[in-house]
Amino acid sequence: MTEDEKAKILGKKPVAELFYRLDDYKYSNTPKNRILSGIRELDYDIKGFEMGCITIWTGFTNAGKTTIMTMLAKKTIDQGERIFFFNGEQTKEDFKNNLYIQASTAKDLEIKQFRNSCVFDTFVREERAVELEKKYGNKIYVYNNEVQKDINTLLYAMEELRKTQKINVFFLDNFMQIDMKNDNVFQEQTDIMEKLRTFAVNKKIHIHLVAHPRKIERFQTRLSLYDIAGSSNIVNKAYNIISILRVDTIKKEDKDYRKLEEELLREGYDIKNTSTVLEVLKTKGERCGLVALKYDKDLKTYTEVPKITSEELEKRVHIAKTFEMEEVPWKMNCTN
Repeated sequence: MTEDEKAKILGKKPVAELFYRLDDYKYSNTPKNRILSGIRELDYDIKGFEMGCITIWTGFTNAGKTTIMTMLAKKTIDQGERIFFFNGEQTKEDFKNNLYIQASTAKDLEIKQFRNSCVFDTFVREERAVELEKKYGNKIYVYNNEVQKDINTLLYAMEELRKTQKINVFFLDNFMQIDMKNDNVFQEQTDIMEKLRTFAVNKKIHIHLVAHPRKIERFQTRLSLYDIAGSSNIVNKAYNIISILRVDTIKKEDKDYRKLEEELLREGYDIKNTSTVLEVLKTKGERCGLVALKYDKDLKTYTEVPKITSEELEKRVHIAKTFEMEEVPWKMNCTN
């Protein structure tokens, strides 16, 4: 309980000031503290991951949400931060192996066959594992899934690490893995999201939160803000919402594929070079838009797809108009 909450119960004056006069505090021209994703166009769209905010990541099953989280964890550490990782589905051993693979090159990997079968697993070589242990060993704290996973226990662990280890970036994969004890699920989801947002704002940290989509129409290929499972307050309290879409889940003969192809073209990307798309559905940053990624199966990571030249873009847009493809505005719809 905060001092202000105690004061309210006792009928006393709140400890914190209830208002300020404009000249009570100085104008600041210092850029906000933020972490970059390493994906240039995404960083431009959302202006990086600002402290004091929550970013929600969503996508269909096997879209690559956990892979993106692991990649962002590595990028965050590369910028001098320590991180906390809560993963209710993945074991701590799998998390470590996937992180190490992403932080390696092809020559650092070794393939091991399971017995005399057609099953193979990928690992990093022992000498590389030793190097990565030194690099990441004291930079990442993984939640113990054997203890309670309710929001209060989780926040207690997060606050302890913030204070003692100076951790400012927290990964929660995923929202539905947080234990809920209330029969009113939507109300408890609202309460959990409010606690997470309050923690992010008051402690000036950033939370990456994975949220699965609700059950939707069988043939739907892309998600909107309204497709995120749970209470609407989950969406309302997020600073950024980013959907992850695998291109190979859309049939090339479908209208949705053609529409996505044209929208990517408007952004300067060739869908033929794209395996995964990040779609910014909501941001208080610069703009909403699409970012094309290429998946490296061996290293289990993504790189941004290079944009095509302006001359090539103009040529393809002309061809699209010739075939009377559906008009797509340059500025996409965005929730701010």
